[in-house]
Amino acid sequence: PCPKPLQWMTWALALAGDDVQTIIDPFAGSGTTGRAAKDLGRKCVMIEREERYCEIAANRMRQEVLPIF
Repeated sequence: PCPKPLQWMTWALALAGDDVQTIIDPFAGSGTTGRAAKDLGRKCVMIEREERYCEIAANRMRQEVLPIF
């Protein structure tokens, strides 16, 4: 396991710039990268071999993204 804070991953993905629209995470774990990509309005391909982490990530991705004004 290598947990990463959501804020850190959001910052890291934002560094890629607006030209990068799809992110790939070959070790998805609980889906932090996918969540950050979704929050930034980008697509993310996540790969995870452990079913328990896939379930956690799927539940995390179901959460709604609310706009911040």
